[in-house]
Amino acid sequence: MDEEDYIKTRKDSLGRVILQWPELIFLKMDMGYYADYLLKFSLYSRRMILMEDEIIGFSQQQLYSFYGISHDTIRRYLGKTKEKVRKKHKPKIRDITRHSNVAKEVVSFLAILSRVPFSWVEEESPEQLWTIQHFSYLDDSKKSLAWLKNELEDLPLAKSIHDVRGIIINQGVANSLYLRIEWVKGGLIIEVFNPNCTIGEIVPLIKLLQKYNYAFGYMDTVITTQKNFTFIINLKNNSPICLPMEFKSLECTF
Repeated sequence: MDEEDYIKTRKDSLGRVILQWPELIFLKMDMGYYADYLLKFSLYSRRMILMEDEIIGFSQQQLYSFYGISHDTIRRYLGKTKEKVRKKHKPKIRDITRHSNVAKEVVSFLAILSRVPFSWVEEESPEQLWTIQHFSYLDDSKKSLAWLKNELEDLPLAKSIHDVRGIIINQGVANSLYLRIEWVKGGLIIEVFNPNCTIGEIVPLIKLLQKYNYAFGYMDTVITTQKNFTFIINLKNNSPICLPMEFKSLECTF
């Protein structure tokens, strides 16, 4: 089955890609297989798959309601299918309009939501390298360790919120920490995106979280050598957070 036929299995009678992708959940049990699966697709289809609810935890309606990412923005981000692309003028030197005109902040946010490097949502043949530069494209992303402390203290007040943010902690730490922070009902998931991060780099987080009940481990990624240290914090008197498929528990020795 080729790519086009495979995508058709997720379309309804009107040609809309609205059917579920249950295989995505199970593929993430082995991120190596998951990475190979994603790389089999064109950029168009990869972007579409990485926007599915099974991957990012949000519907397209929620992306608009929560973050203002409109359906028009999503259409431009995905681009058009080959059958619908109009023949256009071919530039004499190079085409600098080949990518859809979508703000880098939106593309960066979607990369962080789906937990892939920026190039995986920007290039047909992405590099096999874990990167964090796209965090700087996010508005209001640079924060202090004191900011994170306040967020943790306010967590019980926001326990019904589902939100994801890419944050750079660059104050109160020796080395900047690039964090994917996900607020979920019942707690918080803090994932460290720093490439090849060491325990020494996350000591400020460990100290900050000492009084909280959390599971510690790492998240596998689409880059085999990249393991992201992760803290899953459960609020008292709430149901435990369902652990992500990518999460592997580590014994705490600190």
